[in-house]
Amino acid sequence: MRPSRHINLDIVVVVASVAVTLIMLLLASQVRAWLDVGRPLTPGDERIPLTLYAVVACIWLTVLLLMAVQRILWEPHVLDGLWRLVLACMLNDLILAGFLYLFYREVPRLVFVYFALLDLCGLVVFFLLARWLVGRRVQEAGSQRRVLIAGASATGAKIAAAVERHRPSAVQIVGFLDDTLAPGDTLGARWPVLGRLSDAQAVISDTAADEVVVALSLQDHPAAVALVRRLQPLPVHIRLVPDFLDFAVMRASVDYIEGMPVVGLRVPALSDEARLLKRLFDMVVSAVLLVLFSPLLSLVALLIRWSTPGPVFYYAERVGENGRPFLMLKFRSMVEDADARLAEVTTRSDDGKLRFKHPDDPRVTRIGGWLRKTSLDELPQLINVLRGEMSLVGPRPELPAVVRDEYEPWQWSRFTVPQGMTGWWQINRRGYEHQHLCTADDLYYIQNYSIQLDLLILFRTIGVVLRGEGAY
Repeated sequence: MRPSRHINLDIVVVVASVAVTLIMLLLASQVRAWLDVGRPLTPGDERIPLTLYAVVACIWLTVLLLMAVQRILWEPHVLDGLWRLVLACMLNDLILAGFLYLFYREVPRLVFVYFALLDLCGLVVFFLLARWLVGRRVQEAGSQRRVLIAGASATGAKIAAAVERHRPSAVQIVGFLDDTLAPGDTLGARWPVLGRLSDAQAVISDTAADEVVVALSLQDHPAAVALVRRLQPLPVHIRLVPDFLDFAVMRASVDYIEGMPVVGLRVPALSDEARLLKRLFDMVVSAVLLVLFSPLLSLVALLIRWSTPGPVFYYAERVGENGRPFLMLKFRSMVEDADARLAEVTTRSDDGKLRFKHPDDPRVTRIGGWLRKTSLDELPQLINVLRGEMSLVGPRPELPAVVRDEYEPWQWSRFTVPQGMTGWWQINRRGYEHQHLCTADDLYYIQNYSIQLDLLILFRTIGVVLRGEGAY
C-alpha cells in the first residue's frame, strides 16, 4: 500500500470519526428525553444548539489530529491503540465540559454524561471495525509495501525494527544492501543481506521492492549520492535517514531553502501543534479548577490570614521557559522573613551540590506545614497557568540563584518547554531528591512529550498528593 493511500485512508477515518461523534451527541440528547431521568424537561430542552455541534466537531477534530488517534489503525497492539483513544476521549470530554460550563449552561448535564459514554463506546466500535477492515485490506495479495534498506548499520537495524513495529501487517522488510557485509549474511538474525549497494537495481527487480530506505553513515555520503542517482529512474519510493547516531537525543526538522532540504537539529521541544494543544488544555483546565476550588482557596486564605502575621500569598521569583524570570504564586507557608533566613537551612552535600529543602525547616508555620503536606500551597499557581507563565505539567520552575550557581550547560535544556505545576520528577521521586539534581527526569519528559504523558502525570499526581509522598 502506497503512502498516499495511507494518507487518503487516514482522512476518511478522521472525517468518519467526527461524524460518529456528532451522531453520538444527537443520540445523547434523545436518550435524555427517552429515559426522563433527572429534572423534568420542558418542550425543546432536549434540542442541542446547532453551534454546539460545530464546537464538538472542532474540539474532537483538534484532539484527534494532535493526538494522532487515527494511527491506532496501524498500532501493532490493539490495546495500545485503544488506550490512545480512551485518553483522547477523556481530553475531549474535559475540554467540552469547560465549554458547556462557560457558554452552554442550558444544556442538561445528563446530556453530557450520556454523550461521554456513548461517544467512547461508539468510537471504540468504529475504530475496531475500521482496524479490522484495514487489516483485511493490507493482507490482500500485493497490498503490502516491500521495503529494502540500504545500510546495515545500527540505524538501519533500528529503522527496520521500528517499521515492523509500526505497521507489521502493511510493511515487509525484504532485506538489506551493504558494502561491509557479504550477501547471504543476516542482520539481527532476521533480515538477509541481499547484495552490495551497486546491486540495488537487480535486487529491487528480484524482490519487487517498492520502497528503498537509505540509512548510510556520513562517511558513506558519496555512496549514498551514487545510490540515489541509480534509483531515480526506477518506480520506487526513496527515503533518506541520515545516520546521525551522535544526535540521537535531538529531534530533527526539515526545511527547504530554494528547493534544498536543510536538516535542523535542536534540543527536543514542543512542536507548534503540541504547544497549541497543551496551551488550550492548560487554559480550560486551570479556569475550571479555579472556579471549582474557589471556596477552598478562600478558606485557605482566611486560615493563613488568621493564624500568622503577613500576606496570604508568597511571590517566588523563578526561571521559566527560555530562561525568562517570572513571579510564581503560592500560599505563604513560611514566616514572613523566610527569605532572609535562607542561610539557616542551606547546606551542601558531599558532592558539593546545594541543598536548601529540609523536612524540619524551622521557617515553616504550623498551617504552612499542613499546606505543604497536602500541596494546597501550590494551588494559586493555577493563576500562573491561566496567564501562560506556567503549564499544568512540565519541569518545576527553578530558583534563579540555583540556575546561576549550580546548573551545568546541559541542564539548560529543561527550559525549552513551559515549566509546570507537576512533572515526571514529582511523581517518581518527589521530595527525595532536590529538583536541580533530577534534570534527567525533566529531559526524559521533554524527549518523550505527548498529551498522553501529560494526562498520565496528572492522574498519578493525584495519588502522590493524596498519599502525601515526599511533601514537606
